Amino acid sequence: MPVSIYCPHCLRYTSLNVAPAEYRDHRGDSKYTAALWQGNDGWKWWIGICNSCHNPVLVRGEGQQIYPSPLPSPTDPAIPQELAKDLNEAKLCLSVGCYRACAAMARRCIQNACLEKGAKEGDLVKQICELTRLGTITKDIEEWATVVRWVGNDAAHPGKDPVAKEDAEDCLKLAEQFLYVIYVTPSIAKARKAARGK
Repeated sequence: MPVSIYCPHCLRYTSLNVAPAEYRDHRGDSKYTAALWQGNDGWKWWIGICNSCHNPVLVRGEGQQIYPSPLPSPTDPAIPQELAKDLNEAKLCLSVGCYRACAAMARRCIQNACLEKGAKEGDLVKQICELTRLGTITKDIEEWATVVRWVGNDAAHPGKDPVAKEDAEDCLKLAEQFLYVIYVTPSIAKARKAARGK
């Protein structure tokens, strides 16, 4: 049952080993076996031990549920700190099952990025279009941002469509890719250019 997570204890990406369980047989001899339990729902539960810090987590099946919740993946340092804070909050919301909050924070990431990139228009619809006109993003990336805006608006306003786990996951992916395209890839290109003296 190989499972890799961002450990909630040591904050590192690591794989989990199944914790050995000790018991005594009828002669009183110590025996070791994998610590697996079958729940009433048919799922196998096991204790996973972090390969890095050796702290335990409780795992259902092949990682369908993990307690405490694993941390989200780290945000690239090329993304400005204020935007990274919003993205990290969106990731944290997703990791604990707060799907509306995740979508709303993903939308906030898009809007803050638009403002940081110089958009002057009054609302997010126009700000996204403005970045396209400025050549900061392409039409395809404009569409990504628009999808995040739609779901984020539903998340933030009463009486709108519900936000499912899949909605939140996709919003978060789109928001992170949006930030990646406008901050991380230019940073990588600039570094390679400087390394070659161009």
